[in-house]
Amino acid sequence: MNNLRNELAQYIEQGVIPPYQYSYPPRSTYRPLDEGAWDAREVWARDLSNHQVPELNLYLHVPFCRYKCGFCNLYTVISTDQELYDAYTDALCTQIRDHAEVIQARRLRTVYIGGGTPSLLGTRHFEKIFDTLGSVYPNWRSTVEEVAVEATPDSIVADPEGFGRLLQLGLTRANIGIQSLVPQEIREAGRGQAGEDTIRRAVGIAHERGLPDLSTDLIMGFAGQTPESWRHSVDELAKLAPTTVSTYFLTVRPDAWFSRTGSYQYMWKPELYERYDYAREVFTAHGYVQEGSVRYKKPGRGGYVQKVLTFHGVPLLGLGVGARSYTSVLDYMTGSVKPSLTEVAQYIDQAKAHTLRPTTGFVLTPEERARKRLVLDTFDLDLAELDRSGLDAITDEVAAVLDAAESNGLVHRVGPGRIQLTPKGFKYRDVLSWMFYSGRVKDLDREYYEGLHEVNARARRNMGTPVRITGITGARETA
Repeated sequence: MNNLRNELAQYIEQGVIPPYQYSYPPRSTYRPLDEGAWDAREVWARDLSNHQVPELNLYLHVPFCRYKCGFCNLYTVISTDQELYDAYTDALCTQIRDHAEVIQARRLRTVYIGGGTPSLLGTRHFEKIFDTLGSVYPNWRSTVEEVAVEATPDSIVADPEGFGRLLQLGLTRANIGIQSLVPQEIREAGRGQAGEDTIRRAVGIAHERGLPDLSTDLIMGFAGQTPESWRHSVDELAKLAPTTVSTYFLTVRPDAWFSRTGSYQYMWKPELYERYDYAREVFTAHGYVQEGSVRYKKPGRGGYVQKVLTFHGVPLLGLGVGARSYTSVLDYMTGSVKPSLTEVAQYIDQAKAHTLRPTTGFVLTPEERARKRLVLDTFDLDLAELDRSGLDAITDEVAAVLDAAESNGLVHRVGPGRIQLTPKGFKYRDVLSWMFYSGRVKDLDREYYEGLHEVNARARRNMGTPVRITGITGARETA
């Protein structure tokens, strides 16, 4: 117990910065599934039996972008081909219809269209997607609490009328990637098309059109970012008054372009926690409340409903190439896991032929289901809920971690079985979350990243760029 307490205290003292924990197990732990061993309908039928109140989050992935950010490791491809957009939309709608039974058997809580840059699609594409959803779940606009889409500032500025049409179709939240309000930082990150003026115009359009929830983000650790430039971005964004703000530590994963080339010298040091402190101070002073370790919202207006519900254990059905589905049985992807236009074409063909199957994923045991909630949901968690999903197998281990967290001031105990993060716990939530990882998940994560690092290291050694290990997982960065 003392060792665990001291270990956690040491991580905090050293200012260790793990990657943001937004899923468990992470994608790095997914492995190929035996061919034909898993059928999506069977997975979802088994998942249904594990929930007393059947609910569902729906995620639709649109992989297309005009340009690729250097730090991005998401499933994206560069294309502005309208014929491809048409074919992809048709395939996505086919997938929605193929999952009608899954959707109809649950209360649909959220719809999130992510990417990529979904706002590159035209009005006709969104109308078709929403009409298809209506054919499967007729009253979705009245039952769904959040309809969200990801967008870049330049895509909104380029088509404000199209953005307004999205609001008429039921859009309640848009995630606009800002990252920084310092032009040089934006350019060096590969976002030169989204300059400060474009960002301000996009925010203005969202406000003028009456978007209920404008969600924006800032990133700590860009190359050349200083405490002064960070304060500028925070102060200016607070003035723009979006309803939701997220502040992330920059993590350049080994499968991102910056990491593969070693050409981007970003910051990942303990001093970044001082930038976290500044952002929290400013946004709370402007009337925001902290919803998560990275997110602030205007009470009654802002927030990220799908993420909160997913953390609480509500399953997520992911459709589209590269999308992940989270269930209580299996977390999985269908089709390709490596982005390319060839793979997108294969997805379209498979969707049309109704042959998409889970191809890679992670099988969840009762113990791993309990760990998922512990990793993601320590903001406010009733341990009694986990007794039904495998907590008994790891009771002593969990108790030791929680005791260490409490002694380091990271959690409150609220009643006999409820735990909540303290303000300090919000700050170091990702450090605490990592301590709930199972040995198997840690091993799979390490194996995956070591494989990528080996490839990248060979390339960087040829260029004379050294590699150093950081953090408490397999993540590394160039020196």
